[in-house]
Amino acid sequence: MNGRSKAFVAIGLIAALFVLGGPIYGQERGSTAPEKGGVGYFIGGVGWMLESGNSSIVYSSGGGGHAITNRWILGGEGHSCFGPDNAGGYGFFNLGYLLLRGDFILVYPLIGLGGGAMTSAISSDVSKCALLNPAVGLDFLVPLRNRNGILLGLRGGYTFTVYSNTFNWSMPHIRVVIGGYGFGE
Repeated sequence: MNGRSKAFVAIGLIAALFVLGGPIYGQERGSTAPEKGGVGYFIGGVGWMLESGNSSIVYSSGGGGHAITNRWILGGEGHSCFGPDNAGGYGFFNLGYLLLRGDFILVYPLIGLGGGAMTSAISSDVSKCALLNPAVGLDFLVPLRNRNGILLGLRGGYTFTVYSNTFNWSMPHIRVVIGGYGFGE
């Protein structure tokens, strides 16, 4: 499957999750679950860099944040990644939708669109690329006071190249999210 086909499949799957996510409620009326607020986080994890028939483990670290308004998520994140055969950095503009929101849990799909650069042991060129990153997030909210607290989460996804000036790469990944949150009344 080429990059364009992968992009259409990923966008279709995320669109289906948004459409089907509307009637799913993770709370009763009157809950204190978030309606409007924001989160900021550090993110780190492991991925498997797939490039030209080769694969290698890659570690990533970075940070990000997003706003939540009436179930919609809008934000961004940036990553650096490194491994024995690859190194680089990339960032995404993220759009998501809360499928499940409760007093202590958030579950959501995200679609990230962004760009970055990656080096490879296979090629001496630097891949400057446009990227798509469909992902699913699971965040646990640990209240400290009022409607603020600590965010602990997991995020799994699949980053792939939509366009590159040199070599194409993709990376299934799982990441740990640690940060803070704040929600209004």
